[in-house]
Amino acid sequence: MSSFSSNSNQLSTALNNFSEGKVEPIYFLMGDDQYLQQFFIKKLQESIDQGNKIDKMMLSVEEIGSKDVINKLNESDIFSSKQLFVLRNPNSLRGKTRDELVEYCSNPNSNNYLVLIQDEYGIKNKFIKSLLSFFNPISVSTPFDSELKKWAKLFFKDNGIKKIPNKTIEKIIDIFGESVYGLKNEIDKLCLSIDKEENLENFNYLESAYLTRSYKKFEFFNYLGKRDTRLSVKLGRSLVSKDSSMLDLLRPLNEFFQELLFIKIFSGTNRNSNSYTLLSPSVNRQLPTYANNFTSKEIVTAIKRLAKIDKQIKSSNIDDESAITEFVYATTRHG
Repeated sequence: MSSFSSNSNQLSTALNNFSEGKVEPIYFLMGDDQYLQQFFIKKLQESIDQGNKIDKMMLSVEEIGSKDVINKLNESDIFSSKQLFVLRNPNSLRGKTRDELVEYCSNPNSNNYLVLIQDEYGIKNKFIKSLLSFFNPISVSTPFDSELKKWAKLFFKDNGIKKIPNKTIEKIIDIFGESVYGLKNEIDKLCLSIDKEENLENFNYLESAYLTRSYKKFEFFNYLGKRDTRLSVKLGRSLVSKDSSMLDLLRPLNEFFQELLFIKIFSGTNRNSNSYTLLSPSVNRQLPTYANNFTSKEIVTAIKRLAKIDKQIKSSNIDDESAITEFVYATTRHG
């Protein structure tokens, strides 16, 4: 992996320190981007695993319980190698084990390293505040587009592609930039699907060869959210007849209407972003606007229609084009 530099947050500072051999005994990552979490841990392990074997252990309260998590951290064996512990969701610790983790952070085991990962960025209850009194959190939330462009260029470079037009980068981020994890996966697949490097510099070829399917999909959801029956039907039928299937669309359609329902019911409530969302950034940004175009009853009815279509498709009682046409027409025209 090529080096990556950014001056936007403490993640870049920590990564630069790793390259200089400067490592702290404890790090607190906050944010739910799976790739950034894994990337940080990988770079940390590379930094401390120089000539000395480092054992990595994943700790989970859900799997082994609060007490055993703390016991693992406090175990000391002079004959064993150093260990790197990764504790996900420390906020799930219960009872006195919270105080014991705070105590550990105040006086960490010099033979070990600990990475705390809390997916919810910015959570600030008494326990988390106590942990943050020892160190500043490192954001591993999905960055803004300006930073995503740097990651995208890095991923292309890792695939041997050095020159990518900015408009190509921007299009890819608009469609796949919901997370660094998803962005990397799509760029890796794209580089495998293109035969010649010069094709990556030809935006028209790129769009027709790879992005057309995804472009249609996020445009379909945008028109659906706007209740534009004609264009939703047109794009939906094109998707299921050429690029996808109704079965493939059921999950993102369910997520789309579930998100709209959440917005309707819990208006003004912040919801944690989902690194594994099936909806594009373009669609996710517009969800609050789309929610205003439907009543809660209409959204629930749409979700029920999708469940019915799922059964019909699996029993071969309906073809894809008929299914998407009937669903879009009923949802956008009648609610």
